[in-house]
Amino acid sequence: MGLRTVWAAATLSLVLGGCAATGGPPPEGDVYGSLSDGGSSVAYSTAFPVGSPEEAYRNGDAALRAGDADRALFEYLRGLRMEARPKADPLYRVGIIHHGRGNHELAGTAYRWVLDIEPNHAGAGTALGIILIQQRDYEQAERFLAPIAARRQAPWQAHNALGVIADINSDHATAQSHYARALEVNPRTPLVLNNQGYSRYLAGDLSGARQALRQAVSVNPDYDLAWRNLGLVHAREGDYDTAIEAVARSGDRAKAYNDIGYISMLEGRYQDAMGFFEEAMRLSPAYYVTASENARSLDQLIRRHGGETVN
Repeated sequence: MGLRTVWAAATLSLVLGGCAATGGPPPEGDVYGSLSDGGSSVAYSTAFPVGSPEEAYRNGDAALRAGDADRALFEYLRGLRMEARPKADPLYRVGIIHHGRGNHELAGTAYRWVLDIEPNHAGAGTALGIILIQQRDYEQAERFLAPIAARRQAPWQAHNALGVIADINSDHATAQSHYARALEVNPRTPLVLNNQGYSRYLAGDLSGARQALRQAVSVNPDYDLAWRNLGLVHAREGDYDTAIEAVARSGDRAKAYNDIGYISMLEGRYQDAMGFFEEAMRLSPAYYVTASENARSLDQLIRRHGGETVN
């Protein structure tokens, strides 16, 4: 349900609720109550009285900078309850808090309400598109994201998200075009460089994939996913020692050997793969079951193909 519809049903109680200087507990019929996650509103309103929505929003911004998301959420909602009409920016910040916490349903509601107020709000439209991708609703996500990406001042996140959708649809050329646009807006972004590298990997451009992924880990040496993807590239190239070292940066060495063994098996390098699975089992009992299952599957392939590498 859109915010305008909800607002029409509860305008009176919201206007009356705005008269309370402390912005106390939500009044009956409060439309913003659905965006609360049950924080201690009574304690906050007693300890931190405010005289205006703007003061509540300033408190919310300060709390968010201090890492107190509970207080920030309360302050933004308190300010909204004191308004005569809904405001897009504090609602957007409410969505960001819920999005960061993984409360995608609440975040999506907040973002949709922002778009009810400001249909061209790029931040809310992009964030909602990302949530829809996470929910695997790719068609609706693209409907939100494509008009935003077409703008001259499009946020890089919109292009990155459209790149992800294109890769999911195996349209790697379009994906790489979006990643390039994202990097024009925000160069040397590890997230985009990783996605660009993986897209090139999927397209079979191993040299290009290696270049982008090396850039990603040079910008953020602790980016585990980029290290793992870089390891996959080296494994596809047959450089197993480098592959193991790269994947091991994103986890333990037993997992690295198991993962590279699996890639080798898919590549048809059966004898190499068996050695990696055996090393994974030797290094860690935790990987014994997984690696041994892979080894059994591999043994069947070796028997079928006579132990030869399949190209």
